[in-house]
Amino acid sequence: MTLTSSGQISISDINGEFGRSGTTANSSLEDLSDGSVATINTGNASANRPDTNAPHAMTEFYSYDHDLASTTWSNVPADFNLHTLDGSDFSVDSVVSGAKTITLTGGSGTTSVSCQQPSNGNIELKFAYSTSGDPGVNGTGNSGSGYGNTVSGISYTSGTLYLRFKLAEVKADSGNLNAENRTITFTNNSVSNTDLQINCRLSGL
Repeated sequence: MTLTSSGQISISDINGEFGRSGTTANSSLEDLSDGSVATINTGNASANRPDTNAPHAMTEFYSYDHDLASTTWSNVPADFNLHTLDGSDFSVDSVVSGAKTITLTGGSGTTSVSCQQPSNGNIELKFAYSTSGDPGVNGTGNSGSGYGNTVSGISYTSGTLYLRFKLAEVKADSGNLNAENRTITFTNNSVSNTDLQINCRLSGL
């Protein structure tokens, strides 16, 4: 059950959300709000739960779901390499990863993904995503997003996110990039995962 998102809300409503009734439900708003009665479920977005700090307000419980599953990232892809050659042929060189996936449980709001960029500023690490299937080498399959290095506001709160990663020169013959690990950060509901690292390298012939 989830408490109402607007209008009237009562102490009885809040106690009911905590699974309390009868004589055990004689609690103050302070005790309900600061975790004295039960630990506040931080799986709820910050706007949908009490902040535990006085002064307390009934409206802090709008949309609160005490049984909401905590936000968890799982099935993170194993670290992998993105290595390519700079052919020095006045063309922009790039390499695309195979299909990757990650799983989100108990999310809320929107998701953001960002790629730590290579130290050579003429080379970019990008990703494409889809919520329905592999976005493919071009990044637009299955309503894929196309390639970007940081994307926020992704409408995704649970299930599988499908990914492709791309290492590409910004301009032709950008020079070498020695092998270095770059971190991919996935964030939802203020919960981040930084387990995935991609080893990036661009070398001359």
